[in-house]
Amino acid sequence: MADQTEMILISTGINRSTFGREQINIVMKPILIFLAVWFGSCTTLKSGLTIPANQTFLLGEGNDKNYAAEFVNKSNFEVTVKTVDRSSGNVNQTVELRPNIRKKVYISRSELVYVENNSDREARLNVKLSKGVEGMRYIEQK
Repeated sequence: MADQTEMILISTGINRSTFGREQINIVMKPILIFLAVWFGSCTTLKSGLTIPANQTFLLGEGNDKNYAAEFVNKSNFEVTVKTVDRSSGNVNQTVELRPNIRKKVYISRSELVYVENNSDREARLNVKLSKGVEGMRYIEQK
């Protein structure tokens, strides 16, 4: 860490011999805060998702914020994505994901996402979420 601090001080034109430890911390603190905010605001989560045959993946059951999800169907059959209002149970959006198609879905905090695999084969998708989303599980289809 000392070498990294020295490099940052040199690149910013600050001479260690003229600054004590306290002055170095004053200089470094805003830089570290900026980097933490910048990296924290650019968060996206990518994941591979496998849905067993004739099952549904429920996303966002414990979520309380708006977010976006980008789905890419890696299977060679169609998968259905539905957003459902939490309180009424009404379907707000239905997206049919054909093989190798990329679709972005915007989800409000009042919605749940159901990714349905109505096939007798396992479905594979890539999913990229704009924020961390709580509450995920599989549901047996009736």
